[in-house]
Amino acid sequence: MALVAVLLPPVLLGALLALGWYEELMLGPPRRRARHLRLVPDPVDEPGPAAPAEAAAARRHAA
Repeated sequence: MALVAVLLPPVLLGALLALGWYEELMLGPPRRRARHLRLVPDPVDEPGPAAPAEAAAARRHAA
């Protein structure tokens, strides 16, 4: 029982400090790397012109 009383507080303190370090690492500013892969491409600001058939179908469904 005395062993737990002596060892548990430093272990909990180490775990708390490690979690704080991990949080700072995850929430900090992103690091710039030479290569960055993305699963989803950046959104396009302006959509391209729709095909005439698609525009006509959109008008029919909007009514």
